[in-house]
Amino acid sequence: MSQTPAPIPAPMPSRSAPAGAPLWSAEEAARWSRLRHASWARPLWSVLALLITVAWAIAAAPEPPCTDAAPCGADWPGMVEMGLAVGLLYWLARLPELTLVAAPALAVVVARLELPDAGPDSLAANLCVLGALAFGWAAARERLAARRRQRDLVEGAAGVRHPLPGPLAPLRRGTIPIAAGLVLVAVAAFFVAQGLSGVRDDERHADRAARTVAKVVGRDDESVRVRTDDGRRLTLDSLYPEDHRPGSALTVLEDGSWRRLASEPYDATGPQLGVLAAGLPGLSLLVTGLLARRRAAALRRGPVPVLRVVERVDDDGLVWIHAGDDTAARLPVLGASFVADAPAPGTHEVIPKQRDDREDPFSAAVRPREAVLYGAPCDGGELLLVTTFRDGEPAVLRTSGSVRMPYPGRGPGRAPHLEPDTEGAEAHAAATPVPATLVTTGRPLSWGPGPLARTGGAALALTTIAGVALDTRTLVTDGIGVREVFFLLCLLTWVGIAAVLLNWRVTADGSGLWLTGGWKVRHVPWDGLRPVRCTKEGSVETRLPDGTEWRLPGVGVPNLERRFGLEPSYARMAQEVNALRHHPELRPTEPASRRARGLPLGPALLTLTATVALAWALH
Repeated sequence: MSQTPAPIPAPMPSRSAPAGAPLWSAEEAARWSRLRHASWARPLWSVLALLITVAWAIAAAPEPPCTDAAPCGADWPGMVEMGLAVGLLYWLARLPELTLVAAPALAVVVARLELPDAGPDSLAANLCVLGALAFGWAAARERLAARRRQRDLVEGAAGVRHPLPGPLAPLRRGTIPIAAGLVLVAVAAFFVAQGLSGVRDDERHADRAARTVAKVVGRDDESVRVRTDDGRRLTLDSLYPEDHRPGSALTVLEDGSWRRLASEPYDATGPQLGVLAAGLPGLSLLVTGLLARRRAAALRRGPVPVLRVVERVDDDGLVWIHAGDDTAARLPVLGASFVADAPAPGTHEVIPKQRDDREDPFSAAVRPREAVLYGAPCDGGELLLVTTFRDGEPAVLRTSGSVRMPYPGRGPGRAPHLEPDTEGAEAHAAATPVPATLVTTGRPLSWGPGPLARTGGAALALTTIAGVALDTRTLVTDGIGVREVFFLLCLLTWVGIAAVLLNWRVTADGSGLWLTGGWKVRHVPWDGLRPVRCTKEGSVETRLPDGTEWRLPGVGVPNLERRFGLEPSYARMAQEVNALRHHPELRPTEPASRRARGLPLGPALLTLTATVALAWALH
């Protein structure tokens, strides 16, 4: 059985490659990949720089007390500053176009609000914030410049442009995020109006109010108790009761039944939080939808570059584009989610991405197929793909998500993991490489956590035990509180994570795989084994025969481990298990002992945590 991709059928000339459409060679695809943005412009560095410097600036910022001469009140510029800082943590990663506007805006706000009269520590921290904003702005500009370089290269390689195959479905790209964004922005505007209305109402009361001097006689977490000159005792709400020492004098404003401290006007905290909660995602969705719609409209506007490529779909329905001469589909160049745009008469209405999850997603044949790519691919771009459905009928697909470059580790023989058809099973198995690290002797094979995972698991376990012990002692001494119970439950969820990091185990023997997580051991026979996938977040996933998913969440940090020259054990495990799946002659023949299968550490760690917590609480 040849691994030559399935060709595009010829019944519809408009669906096949236009005359003169060049093949996107592996050499040209490699040049295109090398034009991606520089490593220093990766969003991770910009996000970390801004996060660290903003946290430093917040810690170093002075907190002047609220006084009659300098009352607190609603801080709308501060809300804008905080909103831009929080939003940029997302926009730096996903929306470089918005970053080019938001980063200078935040720099101006910081320069005007924070730098004047700043102390040495605060001045240094805020100057570092400005530096982080400049770095993030330069990184966003580099990413956009890389897109232009990639588009220019493709346009040069394609030569003559061609119109899109028609007829096309109506333009709907970006409709949902635009609508959702407008709704959230409207909600944010409502909260702004509510906040301003509350401020005006507070000012009207303050203008009519009588001023009374009182002495502080007590305070708690949310209020202060005062005694006026005429002997009355009042309890007043206070956001900063620590600013008012017992015995100190303060001014109370009274207008009928309305009263408050003169130093603490209405601060509109609730409406401002509502503005941030609705406005930030609303703005992000709105800009995302508008950009996607603009790119999709530009793709339809006129003739575009056309290239002949090879495509194939992975287990998650993501379409991976390969060079046209990469007939075995070994090295993906780019990936994206696609949906049917204008299916030909008699074809299906959806592609594998929209399959029925109740069916076995691994039963269908997914082979490399010839395809025609319309548009200039680049990170975040919009494309049209002319390919075939599983039954061989032609189809026109459009991107439903941004084009993404393969993350580090995606490459030949790893991902995307694909399922062969019945006729091509032998050829697919032959095309699945056997890792050099896989040495079989007939005895069971085991894989477990590496040093980085064990170190993180041990640190998390110690933190969990200490935190649970302290929180339990607080509950015993001070009584049950909602905050303490919630914190205790959050800490207990870390037990399972620590157990996985410390002692996950995958064992292969003659009967199949033994999968040991944090709480139990699962067995999967070889005949029911599905592809094992490693995610870019460092998790391991596979589908079990009963339809459930077995997952090891966050067992490593792939990029960090590779940076230190470490080979992630979970990545090696996934590669070797997939090789065993396709090469039965390499599988172990002996059974694994109960000890070799591994022991879930969750119950033991939970027992240890509870024992230490009770001993500490009762000590």
